[in-house]
Amino acid sequence: MSFDNPVEEEIAIRDLVARYADGVNRIDQNVWGATWAEDGQWSSMDMEVHGRDNIVQFWLGAMEGFKFAIHMNNSGTLNISGDTASGRWYLTEYTCDLEGTGATVLGVHDDLYVKTAGNWLFKERRFQIFYMGPADLSADYQTYQT
Repeated sequence: MSFDNPVEEEIAIRDLVARYADGVNRIDQNVWGATWAEDGQWSSMDMEVHGRDNIVQFWLGAMEGFKFAIHMNNSGTLNISGDTASGRWYLTEYTCDLEGTGATVLGVHDDLYVKTAGNWLFKERRFQIFYMGPADLSADYQTYQT
């Protein structure tokens, strides 16, 4: 944690990042979609999507190809300035497609955040993959239920 950032604001942004991961892990479009600003931008590999509604629809289509995706934030840094902020989060993600093939993804999110109506949201999220390859997910899995 940076000691230059207002503690309450840093905790709120860290919670935003955690809710994003929780939405991915539970494939919950309401939780995941609520993390985005109305005019947000999401970039990953060769795709770029603008606007919360478009981002959520694109994500839902992509998630239809998975039995599950487990998104784990490893470490992150934040720089907060008033109602805007930037951050970087390293992550590990394990996925299993509908055929049962597992994959491991290691990467980083470079983020811009905006505080709107008292809530921090993703203004921009750019994902860069460092590694994507096989993962042994041959064991049975269970879907998390709340």
